Amino acid sequence: MQKIRGEADATATEIYAKAYNQSPEARELYNFLRTMDTYRKIATNDITVVLSTESEVFRLLKESSPGKK
Repeated sequence: MQKIRGEADATATEIYAKAYNQSPEARELYNFLRTMDTYRKIATNDITVVLSTESEVFRLLKESSPGKK
């Protein structure tokens, strides 16, 4: 069972590495998705998140705003 898990992890890592290295945009998307996943894991209904206008997350959210050209 451990061998199968190890092989699956290695395959997944290889797939992520190939996708990550396709372009700067792919890297940015990957980083954004990882950041959002982190916030999803730590955020609950009773927490408030305050973002600096200098933060990477704020920049990514601002760039993805509707109506942005």
